Amino acid sequence: MLTHELANEIVTRTMQIVPYNVNIMNAEGAVIASGEKKRLFDIHSIAVDVLRTGKTISINPNGDCPPGTKPGINLPIRFQGKSVGVIGITGNPLEVAPYAELVQMAAELLVNQAYLSEQLRQNERIAYQLLRALVVGEVEDERAFTERLQATGLDSLFLPLRVWALSKAFDQTFPKELGHFFQYEERGEQFFFETRPEEKRFESFLQKNNCLLIATAGPVADSFGTVASSCNLARAALSLYEEASFSGKLLYFEETMLEGLTFEWQKSGTIQPFLTLLSPLLASNQSAELMETIKQYFIHNGDIKKIANHQFVHSNTVHHRLNKIKALTGKNPKVIRDLTDLYIACVLYQLNCLQEQGKLL
Repeated sequence: MLTHELANEIVTRTMQIVPYNVNIMNAEGAVIASGEKKRLFDIHSIAVDVLRTGKTISINPNGDCPPGTKPGINLPIRFQGKSVGVIGITGNPLEVAPYAELVQMAAELLVNQAYLSEQLRQNERIAYQLLRALVVGEVEDERAFTERLQATGLDSLFLPLRVWALSKAFDQTFPKELGHFFQYEERGEQFFFETRPEEKRFESFLQKNNCLLIATAGPVADSFGTVASSCNLARAALSLYEEASFSGKLLYFEETMLEGLTFEWQKSGTIQPFLTLLSPLLASNQSAELMETIKQYFIHNGDIKKIANHQFVHSNTVHHRLNKIKALTGKNPKVIRDLTDLYIACVLYQLNCLQEQGKLL
């Protein structure tokens, strides 16, 4: 409880308000902080008596000072009814007496403050581990997990909930009633767990506060055990759309269901036929532009003007690229079935690249 750091802080602060040397002794009576550095680590015999009796003891300058002591007043530092240390003020007891209770009170306040701060840090660490367990899928007992959430003060997190994966550049404080924000430090990811998802309050809050970000959602989770799967789908969708021109856009799972299904395919490993389809295209010196054209053609429902604006090219260039895609792959992007095959192949290829980069679990 009474660490060297805390003891030094007490000495520094109290010596700013009293014109005398101050010593702090730990529960064994050893001097662990002092304005007189040469006294550090000495055993203060009077402090030992103070700890044993719980009473204030003065040392008279006219009498014999026990070994390791000087004239002054020594008072117990109490915490939760127990003496955890001793604070001593060096000087004539008659002169330092007016400061004694003030210094004692200051020391005990600092001890209590340090305890509360450590409790808060510990609570934050527990909360982080609980939220991390949601993201990585380490929830085994729903009831026990719910009880731990409530005991940690995470009662704002309840089912059902929608998981949002947020763009990394986003920095915003959310009202507690919306749900809970989580910064997954190990991976540099940001999630928001939205409660009462049917009300779409997260979207309303962002619109009201003019928040521009990219956020993608996983399917609504009805149990804490399924939150990790929802996180994975939200993470995958965000990885696919984060580099696209979707600033200020929220994408619900219902809008990215095909990408979500593709993500599940990618995890199963049965994707080689789709990657083979792209082989001729990937061998082209225009592979990046052609793959982007496929994705934009799918996303913009074949609107050539929108695709051209997005790629900063002429409409004729888009038509030329579509023809080249057909020539290389044998699939016509203007035919819905072929376009779907091409789009899924592009998404699978991108997911594979992200997996290799460690951006997906």
